[in-house]
Amino acid sequence: MLGRHGFAMVLFSSLRRAATQPLQRHQLPVSAWRKNSRSCIQLGDVRSFKESGHTGDADELLCAVGGIIGSELPDRVARKELFEAHAVARVVDRHFPEETEITEFCAGCGLLGIFLMLLNPRRRVRCSDKKKQLLACRLQDALTVHWPFLQGITWEEEDARHGQLKTRGELVASCHACSVLSDEVILTARRGRSPLVLVPCCYQKAPRLPREVGWPWLPNWSWKRWPWLEEGSINAQGRDAIHAARVKCLEEDGYEVWEEFIDPNISKMNMAIVAQPT
Repeated sequence: MLGRHGFAMVLFSSLRRAATQPLQRHQLPVSAWRKNSRSCIQLGDVRSFKESGHTGDADELLCAVGGIIGSELPDRVARKELFEAHAVARVVDRHFPEETEITEFCAGCGLLGIFLMLLNPRRRVRCSDKKKQLLACRLQDALTVHWPFLQGITWEEEDARHGQLKTRGELVASCHACSVLSDEVILTARRGRSPLVLVPCCYQKAPRLPREVGWPWLPNWSWKRWPWLEEGSINAQGRDAIHAARVKCLEEDGYEVWEEFIDPNISKMNMAIVAQPT
């Protein structure tokens, strides 16, 4: 009979073999994969990333990071997160290639910040979120082995309402800050007269916010923080109205604003607000 340790080893071995079994997507180049999948990158994906990066089918940096994640952190990072972080980082790099001070708000696992630094190692990148995920630590550690300068990415654990910029004018970036968190990111950028790249999500028509005092467990969350939402009446009109109100508030505050779009195959919430103070 197998003891507890023996059973665990057999189970681990069988799971490892299953992870390396060819899957249907492995018959396709990485560019043809379902990019919005929340399934995690697996050990068996490494070969596909290597081949697509070598042939030029997909971005070489995307494939390098994906291959390392599959090899060293299998079943931890959703494919959607990889494609999305890379796409948003490319938007930032296209509009602000010379910006060297960047804070990523609502950073999650920090993958956007990692790509931003990989695209320009001269950057100083800070990630900010209410709590630093264990996955963020493991990702940074695994990738730092290959790109030692990634150890320079710093983290701050802070509430989005109290998000602070270390340097006035540093670039603010955020990928899929949910609902009114996107409006908090806009507030932070406006306070610092900072360039902004924001990919919002969750355009809620009726966020559960009281009109005056906020939630008891989240004091000071109220409509008064975001006057462009007009006490929620803008939200009731849906996604396009919310987006237009955000753009208008930035323009009225002296920003030049552009709309960018990432690949809709990654997310239906693919519109980016790119803003530069004038």
